[in-house]
Amino acid sequence: MNTEPRILRVAVATPLRRLFDYLPAKDSNLKQLVPGLRVSISFGRRKETVGLIMDVIRESDYPLEKLKSINCVLDTKPVVDLQLLKLITWASQYYHHPIGDVAFNALPVWLRKANSTTKLQMPSWRLTKSGSDVDPNTLTRAPKQAQVINYLQQIKTACDETQLLSEYPGILPVLKKLAEKGWLEKTYNENADLDTEIQDVGFKLNQHQRDAIEQIVAAIGSDRIFLLDGLTGSGKTEVYMAAIEHALKENKQSLVLLPEIGLTPQLIQRFQQRFNCPIAVQHSGLTDLERARYWMDAKNNRAKIILGTRSAVWTPLASPGIFIVDEEHDLSYKQQDGLRYSARDLLLVRAQHEQVPVVLGSATPSMESLYNVNRGKYQQLVLPARAGNANLPTYKLIDIRGKKMHGALSQTLVDDINSHLQQDNQVLLFLNRRGYANHLICHACGWKANCERCELPYTYHKSRNRLICHHCDTSKQNIALCPDCATPLVFIGHGTERIEEVLQQLFPDKTIARIDRDTTRQRDALDSLLKQIHAGEVDILIGTQMLAKGHHFPNVTLTAIIDADRGLFSTDFRASERLAQLFIQVSGRSGRGNKPGTVVVQTHNPEHPLFQQLIKHGYAYYAKQVLEERKLAGLPPCSYMALLTAEAHNSGDSQYFLNQAAAIIKPMAEKKVSVFGPIPALIEKRSGRYRMQLILQADDRKLLHHHLDNWLLQLETMKLSKKVRWSFDIDPLDMA
Repeated sequence: MNTEPRILRVAVATPLRRLFDYLPAKDSNLKQLVPGLRVSISFGRRKETVGLIMDVIRESDYPLEKLKSINCVLDTKPVVDLQLLKLITWASQYYHHPIGDVAFNALPVWLRKANSTTKLQMPSWRLTKSGSDVDPNTLTRAPKQAQVINYLQQIKTACDETQLLSEYPGILPVLKKLAEKGWLEKTYNENADLDTEIQDVGFKLNQHQRDAIEQIVAAIGSDRIFLLDGLTGSGKTEVYMAAIEHALKENKQSLVLLPEIGLTPQLIQRFQQRFNCPIAVQHSGLTDLERARYWMDAKNNRAKIILGTRSAVWTPLASPGIFIVDEEHDLSYKQQDGLRYSARDLLLVRAQHEQVPVVLGSATPSMESLYNVNRGKYQQLVLPARAGNANLPTYKLIDIRGKKMHGALSQTLVDDINSHLQQDNQVLLFLNRRGYANHLICHACGWKANCERCELPYTYHKSRNRLICHHCDTSKQNIALCPDCATPLVFIGHGTERIEEVLQQLFPDKTIARIDRDTTRQRDALDSLLKQIHAGEVDILIGTQMLAKGHHFPNVTLTAIIDADRGLFSTDFRASERLAQLFIQVSGRSGRGNKPGTVVVQTHNPEHPLFQQLIKHGYAYYAKQVLEERKLAGLPPCSYMALLTAEAHNSGDSQYFLNQAAAIIKPMAEKKVSVFGPIPALIEKRSGRYRMQLILQADDRKLLHHHLDNWLLQLETMKLSKKVRWSFDIDPLDMA
């Protein structure tokens, strides 16, 4: 009797909430068919598509004669290991999302197609005889080529491509150009020395850092969770590096999640200075092939350190040692479309599966993390002082009501900027609003330039002379005259572009750098600007929240929050938490070196309790008050929430769909789950669709999740579900 497993359970990128059974191809070796392999299959009308084997079983619920056979196996070895398959399954169940879509979210784009994994084998590069004779100093018109030639001449051996890419990000086209010249050659036979070397940087740790490192290192091999709660500039990164150093000495890998692509280049540089080992990078700024190669290097244990943004949580590791989430409070760790997962939360689950400790680092921890500290689930490690000789900045609250203004800058702030610049210091101005002006109106008749698809104001971008909707990205040519009465239109409000213009008028002899999404669209643009800032070539920095996170500018002694009132009066219960976090993070950019720092806060509400608490008592005191309020109100993290959003071109369709959804779930939940709504979303209309929301809330997580799968399946069968676009979010963080 043949007892060999013969049914392949395959995940397919489809919204259907199930796996699909297939038979092996006739020429298949059954012993080689294991979970984690990609296969080519016929699915629906598609004769060839990619599937991922999730399981191999002996029997199917369907008659064998009705099952299709796979076309072929695409891999010789599994591309997804068992631990990652386990995480994919957990994520599908927890977020109530189709497992095929989860599985293909976890794969790099390159592997979602029928591409061969042989191209992912990372080659080495070595100098040819003619390349060895090249004088790098003669390559003045090709500085990147000169860098590579000089580097390879110094190490006098072949260099692993992973090492070259981590040393010089984006260098792949240069390597190909040098190969065309006959100066470099690619080899798969000769590997560079991948031994890890750790540099002694001579950094003196304080007692709080040493205590934190000791406890983290002692936990390697367990699934303990640490909240590294350190002031801005307290040396959290040094704690990360010391923990990673210990993991490397035990030949373990380290995975570090970062909130922004912008933080990646400077952190890579710091890691390269400390660790001479292959570093894999995962973020959207890389090509599909680069990401897949790094992904495979991590899987094969070639890359010892993996740095990446949200999607890096899916990177397979051969020998995981420690997981780190920098700026763990950051909203960017939560995917806001498709599979709405939290990379931070998913990494915690992965750590439990793989028995790996996690360090969650932040100067402004999320309420969820602080709540888990209070419940004893996380251990809090506090860094209460800035590293080295740096001191905390002093605050200056400016009441701008009735004051003389230069655009959005008060005369008091202008005087402070001038004073700091005269001392050869740098100044950072923060405004979390890009563009020139956020309203365009007619002063005569009141006409407003609103986006027709969102019914919200266009933002004027002067550099492009266009009106752009920041909600749906619709844009149109600027309008000079009112279409109703032909009166010249007036710009209202200030964005970073307009602040830059005011600064150029006030300080014409100073160098000003603006950092926002508009000025950093091109590859390496942000890295180039940051290098100029660190080199002292910039006097005044103006930017959005891209400047607020993790950057170390030792010569910045004045930081100004231009419009501190944004978020004070939002209906989102998390708005004040985010404002407080941004307030502290921006403030933390000042006085990080040996010079004292000052933080200027411009506001129309200087008496507001939020500002008073943060300035007088700090973030920890504020957070304690917020958690008490959340507990009394029964809001997350003291309860659990899910959000069903429906959008349609007709607002009545959205409301009717959610009314039906509420009618189905209420009897199932038996009053153990509170159902609120339908209510309009905070941004009621976006991209031409009217948006309504249904909120589910419960004191017990299991009770909240208990009936959701059955409920969602019923929603999919509703006639209106084809007319209404709907999405489901577990643990929502953005209610807009």
